[in-house]
Amino acid sequence: MEFFPSHQVFIKIGSFELRWYAFLIMTGALLAYYLTDRRRRKAGYDSDLADDLFVGCLSCGIIGARLWYVLFSDLSSYLADPMSILRIWEGGLAIHGAVLGGMAFIWLYARKHHYSIMHITDILLPNVLLAQAIGRWGNFANFECYGPEVEESFFDGILSFIKKDMYINGAYRMPMFFFESVLCVLGLILIRLYQMRKGVKRGDGTFGYMVWYGATRFWIEKFRTDSLMIGPFKMAQVVSIIALLIGLAGMLGAFDKWIKSKKPLLVFDNDGTILDTEDCITRSFDIVLKKHVPGIVLTEEDYAGFLGPTLKESFEKYAPGQNTDRLIAEYREINRQMHFQGAVKPMKNVPELLEYLKNEGYDMVIGSSKKAETVRLGLEVCGLEKYFDTVIGIEDVEKHKPDKETIVKCYQAKGYSMANCIYVGDSGSDVECARNAGVFAIVLCSNELKRDELKKAKPNRLIDDMAEIKEILKEDHPWTYNMM
Repeated sequence: MEFFPSHQVFIKIGSFELRWYAFLIMTGALLAYYLTDRRRRKAGYDSDLADDLFVGCLSCGIIGARLWYVLFSDLSSYLADPMSILRIWEGGLAIHGAVLGGMAFIWLYARKHHYSIMHITDILLPNVLLAQAIGRWGNFANFECYGPEVEESFFDGILSFIKKDMYINGAYRMPMFFFESVLCVLGLILIRLYQMRKGVKRGDGTFGYMVWYGATRFWIEKFRTDSLMIGPFKMAQVVSIIALLIGLAGMLGAFDKWIKSKKPLLVFDNDGTILDTEDCITRSFDIVLKKHVPGIVLTEEDYAGFLGPTLKESFEKYAPGQNTDRLIAEYREINRQMHFQGAVKPMKNVPELLEYLKNEGYDMVIGSSKKAETVRLGLEVCGLEKYFDTVIGIEDVEKHKPDKETIVKCYQAKGYSMANCIYVGDSGSDVECARNAGVFAIVLCSNELKRDELKKAKPNRLIDDMAEIKEILKEDHPWTYNMM
């Protein structure tokens, strides 16, 4: 094994050579994968997303990069020897073809999995700038991506470390690879900062990439002396102008009517959100626990703590060692009877809100940790069943809240994606569930004892009245937890 056997070769094992170009391209791709995976987790996508995008975009990107180079370098020579098209180790890849190939894969992948294409590109494309920045050093190793002749003094100072290897074809050359690499890293930082601002819109990351890299590459190509050409024009500059114009138009809102999805799906928790079941729940717990745990004393904080967790969690906490299944069965029977005794009623302003949402064309569904039949009973007793044709209960999922499965089942049942969904709940567990699913989280503070807990959970919006949802829906931003 031999490291650095030549300027272009990174490692050599017998007859096998790993060149700097390939090593740096893969390093850049892996770092972009790492950044994408981090943002994928924040966005609520499954772990498969980053893996699929890495393999698919890399494969299609290499194919696209090669075909682009073949088309705009010496097409006649390649057609005369078609097998030479496959010999990429002889050189010849173009970044614009790689980006188009990767975008083609994203489009097909998003359509297959019913994802928002723009949401995925907002997550992924800015990270491509880092891959491009590192990949440019592969061009340096191959004596590529350079500009016109310059004086030796041009490399005095911070550029002195690359001086020796910028002596190409009998003269020192302007290191365009270096300038592009630095500008790509700067672009990634600026785009991410821009996406963190209040009022971020879907497409900001995608169009930001197009604007920044379009402008960067146009300037770089002005000085390069090894560009691909289309007639008298540099192909990279032609594409850069197109990308720059599209990106500017997108950031100015020219494509908003196509980018904006249909109205978001509203997924509601049931207890403490749609229905005021606090009295029903606390009285049911009170009866069962005082029967089976003699001498138990429950405080106001204890009663508030019954709102949110599953029955199993609550009984295991307050009646350890008891037959939990029996306690749950008793609780449900008592709770059911109380539904017919006026212990359940709509939350304040909920009937008016639901009627408004229905008239405005919003789809609504309930995702609860209660059994679906109990939820439907409460809706029927309160005259609200007409607003919900879909109820996902605890028996419909393998993992209950705060796992994201409840919300995922809800938006899948209605044909939506996680990139266009709002979850409305009343507990920290509900906020965590929304965060895990990547959907916009609204939490209602129906009990002042829970306000600090709810603030710590960091919902997108904390409300005191369900009627406030009307104003929230007028906001112009993506309906995802991390707002991008």
